[in-house]
Amino acid sequence: MSIVDRLVETIVIVTFAAMIAVGTAQVFNRYFLNVSLSWSEEFQRYGQIWLVFLAIPVAYRRGMHMGIAGLRNVLSESGRRWFVRFIDLCWIGLGIAIALGTYQFMGLLRTQRSAGLGLPMNWVYMGILMGAAYMVLIGIRRITASFAGHQVIDTLGEP
Repeated sequence: MSIVDRLVETIVIVTFAAMIAVGTAQVFNRYFLNVSLSWSEEFQRYGQIWLVFLAIPVAYRRGMHMGIAGLRNVLSESGRRWFVRFIDLCWIGLGIAIALGTYQFMGLLRTQRSAGLGLPMNWVYMGILMGAAYMVLIGIRRITASFAGHQVIDTLGEP
């Protein structure tokens, strides 16, 4: 699973770097060459879709999302474990809902192309589907690890 984790993180890093490069090129072309890149805004918009929906599960896996510290802190050790499992089930449910909705939406977009880049629109939204599937995978891994007795980082970044 570490290969999948590193692959997703690499996609996030490369997407972010490409967005910075295209944004910089657009600013340079517009202000110094007086020529605008017709496709740069579309690239940035679609890159952000991929970036956000792949970075959400990365942060979830690392325990970097906001947690409910007030409730968590008043629970016993056993209560905390069950609370974290409940939160993981919520993440799995969210991932499944996003994946199903996105899959249906992608079916509608199968024949459409983006205006500037000419990309099939279902490719543009594939990042949402991939991020949701990865989120479900992480949730399953976390719950499985929790029941196997392994220490899981909770949503507050604490074991």
